[in-house]
Amino acid sequence: MNYKKFLALPIAMIMMFATAPVFAADVEELERRLNIMAEELDEVKGTGGSMGGFIPGPGQRPRRLGSQSKTYINGYGETHYNTVDDGTTKIDQHRFVLGVYSELNDWINLNVEMDFEHAMTELEFEFGYLDLMMNDVLNFRVGTLLMPVGNINEYHEPNRFYSVERPNFHKYLIPTSWQQGGAGIFGAVGDTNYRIYATNAVVSTDGTRYFDDKYFIRKGRAQLNEVTAADIAITGRLERKAPGGQAGLSFYTGDSTNGKIEQGGRTTLVVADYKTKRGAFEYDLGIMKGWIEDTEEINAWMDGDAEAAGANDVPESAFGLLAEVAIHIPELRGVRTIQDWIAFARYELIRPNDTSGDSATSTDPTKNFNEVNVGIAWKPIWRVAIKSTYWQRYYEEAAGASGGTTASGLDFSVAYQY
Repeated sequence: MNYKKFLALPIAMIMMFATAPVFAADVEELERRLNIMAEELDEVKGTGGSMGGFIPGPGQRPRRLGSQSKTYINGYGETHYNTVDDGTTKIDQHRFVLGVYSELNDWINLNVEMDFEHAMTELEFEFGYLDLMMNDVLNFRVGTLLMPVGNINEYHEPNRFYSVERPNFHKYLIPTSWQQGGAGIFGAVGDTNYRIYATNAVVSTDGTRYFDDKYFIRKGRAQLNEVTAADIAITGRLERKAPGGQAGLSFYTGDSTNGKIEQGGRTTLVVADYKTKRGAFEYDLGIMKGWIEDTEEINAWMDGDAEAAGANDVPESAFGLLAEVAIHIPELRGVRTIQDWIAFARYELIRPNDTSGDSATSTDPTKNFNEVNVGIAWKPIWRVAIKSTYWQRYYEEAAGASGGTTASGLDFSVAYQY
């Protein structure tokens, strides 16, 4: 398939809709909705994100179950149509998520999400925890927790990002969505929010849970179905309000071998991000570095584990960059409207095998790549997004079969949050 003609599609859509008339909303109604949004966001962010993955949009509130109930339902879903330059074309009901938020009393809240993926052929327990609300500065959280790493993992609803797929930065390097079991504290001090959790750790030495040079630590996650939890990890995040947006710093550190070998295999991630909106222009920046210790011993152990065939390619480090600019077209044209057209371009440097591990079977960097995404998203309301994305990926030069080659594709999706 010739994708040169498809590359022009997002650009043509941008030009077409930039010149098309936009139905202007009544100014007073727009201001009323924006005031509701500001009040609800302040309420949620002031508690360190105590409603987990659910943050109300303009004029949006959770739906109550019964007129006197303090239990609400919420969730999101998305359907994808993907084409790749090798001729592959797929359509996928990618996920439908059902969430429940319940105010059990005036200081204990329950927040749960269940994820039905790929037309309900896979079921995942996204998160489920209790918040014990003390005051603005110090509160407690316990249960299955979303790791506060990066600016998408906790708030990963598909109407919040503009590409069809989640950014590779938040897939190959930060394993969104990423949950672990444990407890922690959260709160806000002035303009700074924080979360600090102690949880079970990701695992590098297991037949079904392991690290590799393509997805870094992603396959070390697991649904909390009586999994071994010999190692404990500490995860934290600081967020500070910045002009027009927010700056964040996250970390994760903990052993990973679960006592299978004498060495601990300490794994550490550090992520910094900055997201801001200046007029009609929106910017999203991220940088990540990760380290895995004792890779020689881990790879030797995995080489002898029959269940982990081909998994003895644990890297020593990973690295990534993300830079995105988006343009809100109605705002650029000075048109007041509730709906939005957003054109965006994104560059990512993804290096899950930044440094090969000692005794790794594979030592070439062919899993590392650069990727460019361009596209447009139409949001008739804040909770709904219809998106198209063209992407092109370039793998690093190396001896491997994929080294120096490119791949590209064109994706479409409909996404919603309720």
